[in-house]
Amino acid sequence: MPTSELLLLIDGHSLAFRAYYAFAMSKQGLLRTSTGIPTSVCFGFLNSLMQIIESQQPQAIAIAFDRAEATFRHEADANYKANRKETPEEFIPDLKNLQALLLAFNFQIVTAAGYEADDVIGTLAKQASETGYNVKIVTGDRDLFQLIEPENNVRVLYIDRNSVKSYSPGYTEFDPAAVEEKLGISPHQVVDYKALCGDKSDNIPGVRGIGDKTAVKLLNEYGSLEAIYENLDKIQGAVKKKLEEGKKDAEHSRHLAQIALNTPLEAKLEDFKLQGFDFNTVKPLLEKLELKTVLKKLDKLQQKLGGRLTSVESFSESVTTPQQLSLFEQNNSTLEIQTLPKNSVAITPRIIDTPDKLFELVNLLNKQNNKPVAWDTETTSLNTREANLVGIGCCWGSELTEMAYIPINHTLEKPLKQIEVLEALRPILESSNYPKIFHNTKFDRTILAFHGIKLAGFIFDTMLASYVLHPEQSHKLSKVCDRYLDNICSQDYDDLKLPKGKT
Repeated sequence: MPTSELLLLIDGHSLAFRAYYAFAMSKQGLLRTSTGIPTSVCFGFLNSLMQIIESQQPQAIAIAFDRAEATFRHEADANYKANRKETPEEFIPDLKNLQALLLAFNFQIVTAAGYEADDVIGTLAKQASETGYNVKIVTGDRDLFQLIEPENNVRVLYIDRNSVKSYSPGYTEFDPAAVEEKLGISPHQVVDYKALCGDKSDNIPGVRGIGDKTAVKLLNEYGSLEAIYENLDKIQGAVKKKLEEGKKDAEHSRHLAQIALNTPLEAKLEDFKLQGFDFNTVKPLLEKLELKTVLKKLDKLQQKLGGRLTSVESFSESVTTPQQLSLFEQNNSTLEIQTLPKNSVAITPRIIDTPDKLFELVNLLNKQNNKPVAWDTETTSLNTREANLVGIGCCWGSELTEMAYIPINHTLEKPLKQIEVLEALRPILESSNYPKIFHNTKFDRTILAFHGIKLAGFIFDTMLASYVLHPEQSHKLSKVCDRYLDNICSQDYDDLKLPKGKT
């Protein structure tokens, strides 16, 4: 029966490896829970999947994974993918936890003995498109470009490398025109392209001496591998000789590169309809893996997946209430940036403007031993060589009142003396026993150094975190607030429009 519904086919291993290496190759490193459970794959995969669900609004989803046993390609060529590095040790348990989570969310995982995930996806894409579905394949593998069929509404969402760490959709949608612009050939020529120039990542040999440029040129001129060999007498010189000598390799490589469209599958298309999930099944898994960001989005995800909320009270609000807002959640190895709910809140910092208040604050901060405290210096300039210190701010807890500001060189009746403030804070600021968080640590450390404070114990920088997650976006504090704390506004120094040297 014809349908205009959208089916997403997810290349499971491709997206999982993207997630793993995005963190493994970053300065941040791999993610783990406070008990040491690896979570890079779980977090990155779910982050990308939620973004795509939000932007594409699918009615059905199937997730294909490779199996451990050999496939028909390995039987045809013992060297197929033999050059691949051994799977990283931490990837395996992370992948198992991911698959458990996907099943808990009621996503259908599809595999086939003797076949790869690509073959599963190719077969499902063919079945679904013939039934009338719009099909979009989510992958980081260009091999799947061969499945793009404009007449049958099959396209590819090609995952960007760093999208698994981003909070905005990171993919490029490929139709035939986009493939031709990217590779210089059409989707139906991808298999012949690999037959000619091979694929080093899969150890597909191709024709010895034929590179990608020559392969593209031949396909543009003759259209297909068969046509190239039918017109071999028109091809001159070394290229002709290489093609003659490499004909068997070309045919063999084509066999390896061709995605099977007749993979035997038990799953049916109706199995992939989104149906929501059981909160009580999903919640314990997410809590065990400390995926707080996903926990907070469960209500929204439930609705996107066709489920219903079980009560009037929002499940996500029970995870983080307005009285328990926090930017940082600490575990033994990482600090996770939390996305906060859109509630109007009032910020009421303590103003430390007397010696007694300063004494009280220092005593309070002394009790934060081994607990992170966020710090910020206020100055008359963003140029560290010209800047004068005018105030210091700090935040030590999750309550909206657990923050303070110490005015130093403000116009007050009886301001605290700068030396008095710095000497009171010195034991804390110079001790590594008091973990510190900054936005642009380099600036604050330089300012404090100019005033004789040797800062120690800084463990996290929200500006650097912003760069890791969103290298293409602004990393100003106001922009980061807009991104994660849309209920709290921050002004840039430049927005104050103050005369130079005034604050």
